[in-house]
Amino acid sequence: MRRAVVLGVVLALLAACGPGRLVRRGQVNEDALDVIRRNLPALRGLAFAHAVPVLAMSPEEVRATLAGDLQLSYPGDDLARVQAVYTRLGLLPPGADLRVALERIYEEEGAGFYDPRSKRLILATRALHRAGLWLDLVASLTGRDPVGEFLVAHELTHALQDQHYGLPTDPEPLTNGHGDQRLARTALLEGDATLAGFSYVLRRTPDPKTIGWIEAQLHRVPAELAARYPDVPEVVRATIAFYYDAGTAFAGRALAAGGWAAVDRAQADPPESSEQILHPARYYEARERPVAFGLGGTEALEAAGWTRILEDTLGEFEVRVLSARALPAERAARVADGWGGDRLRALARGDALVLVWMTAWDTSADAAEFAEALPAAVSDARVERRDDRVLVLLPPAGEGTVDAEALAARVWSRTTATRPAPGT
Repeated sequence: MRRAVVLGVVLALLAACGPGRLVRRGQVNEDALDVIRRNLPALRGLAFAHAVPVLAMSPEEVRATLAGDLQLSYPGDDLARVQAVYTRLGLLPPGADLRVALERIYEEEGAGFYDPRSKRLILATRALHRAGLWLDLVASLTGRDPVGEFLVAHELTHALQDQHYGLPTDPEPLTNGHGDQRLARTALLEGDATLAGFSYVLRRTPDPKTIGWIEAQLHRVPAELAARYPDVPEVVRATIAFYYDAGTAFAGRALAAGGWAAVDRAQADPPESSEQILHPARYYEARERPVAFGLGGTEALEAAGWTRILEDTLGEFEVRVLSARALPAERAARVADGWGGDRLRALARGDALVLVWMTAWDTSADAAEFAEALPAAVSDARVERRDDRVLVLLPPAGEGTVDAEALAARVWSRTTATRPAPGT
């Protein structure tokens, strides 16, 4: 979803079970924590600028804290707006409750997390479930049960990232979002922290062979999440898997090629799109930057009482998720692969919605492939292609007050696009 902080927290929770011996009788075991605090900086290659407070909370307190974070990340009715737009587009199934889905994950996975707002590491006093996937991965590498160590090292790496590079905490205005860029940044943050967690339990930086093995095991994440959370919408599960699967592969490429210094260079110059995460060569080699759109053409609608409620970039990842509604996963990935940029604007009048989505593609053939595939996923969409651009309009369901043909003509004529030169 669009708020990277919220999902970054969710992903951290999914990364481990309870802290075990690091919390005893409801209290933080400071001696055990001090060992990790002392040893992690050398293993990760970043020093703490200041101490990170650690607080033990009951699972109920953790859930309440995360529910508060959810409200801060989606102030007012933002979450309801996202839900309405994603449902209309087809990224959420009809009737899905996004807040309930996120709170469901919080309730099941509230083990511990670094809070970039309060700058604290929070640990649950008991685990709700064991995270079998991560336990199996770590145990296979070490022959022991260091899941608590992995959790704390992972979360303290987020504290190091925050102290050196800053973690986003303030929500973007919903009508001027850069969600795909935040998605990419969070994937790098989570991939970095995952590899640092493994470095800690291994007591060394993973070599390229070990990094490859970790990445291969992380391909199990989508199936693991589907089995554990069949009631959570696919777009939420897929986003979680993206952070750990694709994000670790992206960070792992830098780590394998140039050690932690290379990962730090990526943190200082973070990826701009999910495309760069999904295809690391488009960041590390010939960098492909997304087309920047200035959407126009909706002025007449706004004069007639329609109000902008959301504007954002979906990115290659969410195009892939949307395409997978109607296509096999491999085919959906190919359809999304030629993505070059997009901008989605949603306007509301009462309960009615209009979606205006302009997309850019690497070639006219890529654009044609997307234009041909989309109607299977969004059956009532108006789709128009001009060379390497595709415009998608979703008129209000059951309302004939919007002239889609005239709206499309205005959007085409009044939208600007800037395609950055490769590698700039």
